[in-house]
Amino acid sequence: MIRALFLAAALAWTIAASGPAAARDGLATTMRAVLYEEDLSDPKGHRVEGQITWQVEPTTDASAPSGDVTIRGTVEIPSRKLQMTLTIRRNFDSALPATHTVQIEVGPGFTAGRIKQVPGLLMKANEQAKGAPLAALSVRVADAHFLIGLSAVPQDASKNSLLIRSKDWMDIPILFATQRRAILAIEKNDDVSPMFNTVFAH
Repeated sequence: MIRALFLAAALAWTIAASGPAAARDGLATTMRAVLYEEDLSDPKGHRVEGQITWQVEPTTDASAPSGDVTIRGTVEIPSRKLQMTLTIRRNFDSALPATHTVQIEVGPGFTAGRIKQVPGLLMKANEQAKGAPLAALSVRVADAHFLIGLSAVPQDASKNSLLIRSKDWMDIPILFATQRRAILAIEKNDDVSPMFNTVFAH
């Protein structure tokens, strides 16, 4: 039932987002992104670098209050032809048991192949640290389109908010159709803290 609600929300969001793009609000900030791919011939795996550009824009959801903003992160890993967009916003759908939603869309041409699932999100202090998982539910909406809902259970919501606002890196685990795995690590340091503090304020 909950998965069905998330799928319905993702569809509604996609339809709403197909209209005219909202004007960007504020300057874009570019930071590091690192893709770690499983490699059966190398226990250390394969590491390639790229970048993520963070910015905020007005929330287009009609149920959102005036002045609400959405965080958008645009990832590029040129050597793997990976383009990914993360859209992070507060949830105003009372039927959806989530405080926030994270929409992930992967552009065509990713040389690693089709992504089967994005199991969740983890937060960590730096690129090399072990990540702490956020309390969330992830659903695959369609090829290259995933939606993650952050738990609305009060204890989970408080912990999620603290992790997101206090940690400088986010891990996005990836499972490919071939069953190979990867992790996309993206930076979100003090330069973009005001964005996240606004969207994840209590």
